[in-house]
Amino acid sequence: MLNHRHKGLLLLASSLLFTGLAQPVFAATVTKPVVKPVVKLQPQKITSRLALANLLLKHHTNRYNYYLMKGFGMVDDVMTIAPVAVASPVAGETATTTPVSHSDTNIQVSGVDESDIVKVGDDGYIYQIHNNQIRVIKGFPVKELNQTATIEITDSNFSPTGIYIQNGKLVVLGTSWQNLVQPETPVAPVAQVGIAKMAYSYWWGGYSQTRAFVYDMSDHANPKQIRDVAIDGDYLDSRRIGDNLYFVTRTYPRYYMYGALGSSSVMKAADMLPSINDTKAGKTTTKLLALSDISYFPEFVEPDYVVVASLDLAQPDKSVTTKAYLGSGEMVYASMQSLYLSASKYNFNSVNVVDSNGEVIQPEPVTDTVTTQIFKFGIDKGTVTFTAAGEVPGTVLNQFSMDENGDYFRIATTTQNWYSGTNQSHNSLFVLDKTMKTVGKLENLAKGEQIYSTRFMGNRCYVVTFRLTDPLFAIDLSNPENPFVAGELKIPGYSNYLHPYDETHLIGFGKDAAIYNSEQPNPDEFWAGGSAFYQGLKVALFDVADMKNPKELYSVTIGDRGTDSPLLWNHKALYWDAEKHLFGFPVQLYQHAKGFDKTQPWQYGQPTYQGAYIYEVTPATGFTLKAKLSQIPEGVSPVKYDYGYGYSYSYWDWETSNLFVDRLLRIESNLYTLSNNQISVYDLQEFNLQEKLTLKP
Repeated sequence: MLNHRHKGLLLLASSLLFTGLAQPVFAATVTKPVVKPVVKLQPQKITSRLALANLLLKHHTNRYNYYLMKGFGMVDDVMTIAPVAVASPVAGETATTTPVSHSDTNIQVSGVDESDIVKVGDDGYIYQIHNNQIRVIKGFPVKELNQTATIEITDSNFSPTGIYIQNGKLVVLGTSWQNLVQPETPVAPVAQVGIAKMAYSYWWGGYSQTRAFVYDMSDHANPKQIRDVAIDGDYLDSRRIGDNLYFVTRTYPRYYMYGALGSSSVMKAADMLPSINDTKAGKTTTKLLALSDISYFPEFVEPDYVVVASLDLAQPDKSVTTKAYLGSGEMVYASMQSLYLSASKYNFNSVNVVDSNGEVIQPEPVTDTVTTQIFKFGIDKGTVTFTAAGEVPGTVLNQFSMDENGDYFRIATTTQNWYSGTNQSHNSLFVLDKTMKTVGKLENLAKGEQIYSTRFMGNRCYVVTFRLTDPLFAIDLSNPENPFVAGELKIPGYSNYLHPYDETHLIGFGKDAAIYNSEQPNPDEFWAGGSAFYQGLKVALFDVADMKNPKELYSVTIGDRGTDSPLLWNHKALYWDAEKHLFGFPVQLYQHAKGFDKTQPWQYGQPTYQGAYIYEVTPATGFTLKAKLSQIPEGVSPVKYDYGYGYSYSYWDWETSNLFVDRLLRIESNLYTLSNNQISVYDLQEFNLQEKLTLKP
């Protein structure tokens, strides 16, 4: 019997045959991969532009290699870089007001701020992203609730992803698409000794840049742009520590956008190096990164750059600091003194595709194992210094899979064993020292499952995996060289996000689940052996004081299958008030008109509500629902669409969906709910509506 990999190869071959892209394929043999020892990763300096060109041509990208011609040779080393103009400094003013008490973005590490779509300043002003605009709203005092300004981003191709507010400076981060023009007249190939040409036919259309706009907000009615920094590449993530903003971009060298057919042209510096545009004091400087600011790792997979940049918000005239590294980057974790960047590395082995006579047609590369490379940077007052790199098996789920504690870095991963044909997954936790050498590990955790959430708390780590039930593992990290599972709790459902309540209690946000077993199970059925179908939202309070015996003290389930919240994929959607033991988050409620049917757990409910749920929680009393706060007018309900034959579904219309609450915040003793079109303000005692403001586009 063919395993899953064999079946996949035959299906792929059949599809290629019908499209005329492959010869008939009848069988495939798979050689079990040889596990290679982890190589110590050390960055190397690039000595010349010619050496850089060789590196780029040697490492074929998984992203564009279909469009690359084979056999590219060396390239001309005669290139020019635009001179750097010196701009006049501009002084940034800081608003001086009496600070007001307010909530902040829910972050992972204390003191390390993260960008969000909404921020509150110490002066009580609220800043909100809306499309490609930033709204400036006077949020306090409540009776003076008013939209004082709307910042229009002049670049119509710019999409803001997050903002920061610090000492009267507003920073808007996002990605902008830059269009490129196709050459009108192709240049015929010219053979020259010692000079190779780069073939291309046309640009794919453009490239992306990460932009950081900085505004002086000392006059809230008239924001003043004082900085505009644009760096080639997609925005990955950012962090702010004090006045220093760090952000990371990822970019492919532009020559990889060239097509495979057509004329040729000498590869230029602009085709190989990331560029930076910096506008301040009305002047714009454009430069390419210097080779001295670029390093590479000997075994990098993807020929793309990760650029780590920093801005000093206290000194708007200070130059942006940038370092570039040739290799991949995906997720960011940061402590007060270090920034870590993870990158998945796909390790390939060969599958021999053979014809009906048993002869090898060609070896096909397949992904057998995936490892994660971790790059560590020291950060200090805006300086960024590479310090070490390491590599571990498996892939990380999100930023909460990583953590720094003293001299140690901890990371939780999931490994999929693709080559086995069974895709039997397992999970691991690794401890690395300050040189990024693995000194401790816990492997083969929850075989057949995958990690759904992780939370590190000092010398403890809590990991949730899932297939049929939700095992919560309590892992003891007090001895970094010997992490071990101290205790385990199995309950229905799973948690997507774990939030510390205190040192001995943890709140899990996720989904409830119903297990279904067919009355007449078939080995080939999807749910053979039982299958779990997620249901409504589940919030649980865990007692983890005794790591050997973690307990679920209380839980609440909200709605039926289909009920959702942005909190499940974005921790910044959580409003948390530790002093008042209050928390809140947006909920889109789905419900079954006739109740849950355990014989059909896959059936979705219908939408009935959207708004914020506010709970009080204590270990003594559990969860108490304090309020449900919706901006949707009373009497407005979802539109019902009838397909006929007894099948219908409901949905919220566009105008109503613009009143979906997506963030909650506090200023002094009032709670604010925000949607695209409205801000509503409630008191924190009885949750009575105090004011509401219709937001201007």
